[in-house]
Amino acid sequence: MDGTSPASPSALYAAQRATKSITEDPSQGIVLEQLDALHEAVLANRGRSLRHRLSLTRDRRPHNRIGGLYLWGGVGRGKTFLMDLFHDSIPFEEKRRIHFHRFMLELHDHLHQLRLQSDPMAAVVDRLVGDCRVLSLDEFFVSDIGDAMLLSSVLQELFVRGTVLVTTSNIAPDELYRRGLQRQRFLPAIALIHSHMTVLELPGTLDHRRQTMQQASVYFTPDDQHANDALYSQFVRVSHGSLCSVGPIDINGRPIASRGHGEGVGWFDFNALCQGPRSKADYVILSKQFHTLLIAGIPLLSANDDDATRRLIELIDELYDRRVNVIVSATAPAESLYRGKRLQLDFQRLISRMHEFASWDYIAMKHRP
Repeated sequence: MDGTSPASPSALYAAQRATKSITEDPSQGIVLEQLDALHEAVLANRGRSLRHRLSLTRDRRPHNRIGGLYLWGGVGRGKTFLMDLFHDSIPFEEKRRIHFHRFMLELHDHLHQLRLQSDPMAAVVDRLVGDCRVLSLDEFFVSDIGDAMLLSSVLQELFVRGTVLVTTSNIAPDELYRRGLQRQRFLPAIALIHSHMTVLELPGTLDHRRQTMQQASVYFTPDDQHANDALYSQFVRVSHGSLCSVGPIDINGRPIASRGHGEGVGWFDFNALCQGPRSKADYVILSKQFHTLLIAGIPLLSANDDDATRRLIELIDELYDRRVNVIVSATAPAESLYRGKRLQLDFQRLISRMHEFASWDYIAMKHRP
């Protein structure tokens, strides 16, 4: 240690402002203040060992004196950016940053492995976070009844351990799983969020994902021969003429048809990716395997297509979180694709991310397999 204090989230933010790599947004100031305070509290609490923290939990009551932050607001406000600043400001390795959907997939996988135990949740959370002191979950959202029934137990275990939890979400805690089945069993999870985390809205109308001066050609519409030719040209360009295969690839024991795939590059039809028996786990594998993914033929999506629309949203979420470069052809602009109502809020997130996929700043980001 050289005696230099670790940079706070505000300091990291100021450094990026100095290089003009971000647009200043006054509404983010109060969030930065909260993250700075959390940063200081985490560092002050660093000396407590995991054994000491667990020794306080024999009565199974939460002992998290620091708390955490539930940051919510509309798409493109900069929630993930701010959470990542906080994560980067923590100067030790006992931390984890993960997309919420991926976290829940891991949770279900560990539960299956430990299903013979009478009360496996403590062991499951131990596998998920280990000696992690700070957990950052991006895009906290609950639509699956299986997830909803587990979350209160998961949160209880995290807070019992003294884990500092920072999450982002597009909706307020009280609106989570609003129309879900057996929602009353999810209410304890909402109560835990309110009692152990600071709930903070990030207001504003500026979509930072659209504030880019230069845009790349990665979204082609209408879905015609010109768009198909453009995708082919992009596929050849990105694959650098390397050896590519045409035909299906195996994902989780099931074949998925492709127009072409090579080293780090895959080209698929929308129907192959989003129709039929595809899952979030499939999209995790795709996003790890490919640094560039081409999606051809996204159609207009009505209320009757909500299952496929949900899969598309989940796919885009995972690709975005892994910093995969995405190139698509579609029947219409992203803003006009979805004609249903139930998934409008989630689809707004997809629209915003489609815009960011075209920014040179995003394209320059390193793939996170």
